Amino acid sequence: MKQAIEFQFHQADTLFVGGRKTQHHATFLYVHKGAALIRLGKNEFPVCAGQSYWLPSGCLSAVTILQGAEVSTLNFSVRTVVALPTLSGFFSPSPLIDGLMAELRHYQKQGTTDWDSAYGRLLRCLRDYVTVHSPLQGMPKETALLEKAIDKLAKGQLGDIAENNALELTLQMSVGKLSDQLLVREWVRAMKSGQKVKSIASKASLNEEDVTAKLKAIAGY
Repeated sequence: MKQAIEFQFHQADTLFVGGRKTQHHATFLYVHKGAALIRLGKNEFPVCAGQSYWLPSGCLSAVTILQGAEVSTLNFSVRTVVALPTLSGFFSPSPLIDGLMAELRHYQKQGTTDWDSAYGRLLRCLRDYVTVHSPLQGMPKETALLEKAIDKLAKGQLGDIAENNALELTLQMSVGKLSDQLLVREWVRAMKSGQKVKSIASKASLNEEDVTAKLKAIAGY
């Protein structure tokens, strides 16, 4: 990292499938639109529009950004001299965070990202915020319902009406479309581990052309 804090905005035109890895820096992740899925151990937490999540340095995690989502991240170098949270978790919603993220995006679009300018002061403001506010213990109640529904879909099972309605309302995405993304994510992981499309298609009882088309449309492969 060139700076103590680095800001990035990601517009996911295609599904992003991050590998499971150990964080060498702390990350504050904020979702503007859609959702990101954060896997920690056996649990995978959906972080939806207006929500933010903290991943401390040294945390073993995997991040998926769903197609169509818009996500901002702030990475904090281990050289940061202030005391940052050491536990992962959601941050309580805050108009201040919403405003800071909007302003950081504005300055980045303008190309005015000098550390000694207003942009740098905004970064330090958010850093100060996370030093005095701890991530929540557990997760918001509505997130637990979404986690359960997404876990079922990832296993090829449909949730109940309440779970599916919550998914579609929160993600602004049909259950079918989300199911396709979770399926393609498994295909991408299989390809990264060395499997060929022919093998993936055979296991899914599909022809190679259909698998290739879906990989291209959803994950850009």
